[in-house]
This record gives sequence, structure tokens and C-alpha cells, in this order.
Amino acid sequence: MLPHFFDPIRFASESVYTTIIVFFCFLIYFKTKKFYNLSKYQGIQYFRNAFLFFGLAYLARFVIHLLQLIGMASNLMGPRRFMFPAFMIPVGYLSTIAIFYLTYSTIWKKIGYNHFLILSNLVAIIVSVIAFITRSPFILSILQLLLLLATFIIGFMKHKKGKKTSLY
Repeated sequence: MLPHFFDPIRFASESVYTTIIVFFCFLIYFKTKKFYNLSKYQGIQYFRNAFLFFGLAYLARFVIHLLQLIGMASNLMGPRRFMFPAFMIPVGYLSTIAIFYLTYSTIWKKIGYNHFLILSNLVAIIVSVIAFITRSPFILSILQLLLLLATFIIGFMKHKKGKKTSLY
């Protein structure tokens, strides 16, 4: 029997939300393979990887909810306090790597792939550990928002620079 604080509506909405997000992330990942195979443009490959990691991050997030539900159903209330912070590490890591791949898809010609891998993994681990230590999804969100803003600024600057060299 499920405890009184199990909310089936919340679980159903989380399930539908996760299914939609994961479906579209993997759809983008698999559909852009055709574009990459036709053009062999490396930026498309890194863009694809961003959506692969976003999809994996949402799957990991959903697994957290399932494990919390299983813990509630079996009255394992003690470990629940430790389960959420521990799962912030893979969710934080995967979503941060996705943001880095999104950024790298626009600047891959300027930075070597090995340098990118080392830097992005190091920062993703640091962000995940900070989220784990603080036990704060808010801090994780703020750090990732800053990375996302940097991505948009870099993309905007690259687009603006590209227009300056145009013949028109």
C-alpha cells in the first residue's frame, strides 16, 4: 500500500513531462544524424551530442523520482534524505555536459576537442559536486544558467562577427 503522501497526479505529470522531453531530445539526436552524414559538419555532431546528454539527464531525473517512490512505498524513509543529493551528481553532470556540447557546437573550430573534453568534464564535475555539497538544485540551476548565458553570448558574437565578413 502506498503512503498517504504519494501524489498520483504529480507522478503522472512527471511521467508525461519526462516522456515528452526525452522523446524530443532523442528525436533531435537521431534525426540530425542524416544532416551530419550528408554534410560531415562537426558542429552538427556536437549539437547532436547536446541533445543526447539532455535526454539522458531527464531520464536520470525521472529515475530519481521512481526510486523515491519505491522508497516511499517500502517505507525506507531514512535513505531518502541521502538519495536526492546523491542523484544531483549524475543529473548535474549530464545536463552541464549537454550545455557544454551546445556551446562547443558553435566554437569547435577555435578549440581542440581534447581541450574541450578536459575542460567541460572538469567543470561539469565541479558543478555537480557543488550541487551535491550544497544540496541545492537552485545553485545547480544558477550555475547552469550562467553557462547557458555564456553559450548565447558566444553564439551571438559569432553570428555578429560572421555578418561583418559577409559580402552583402
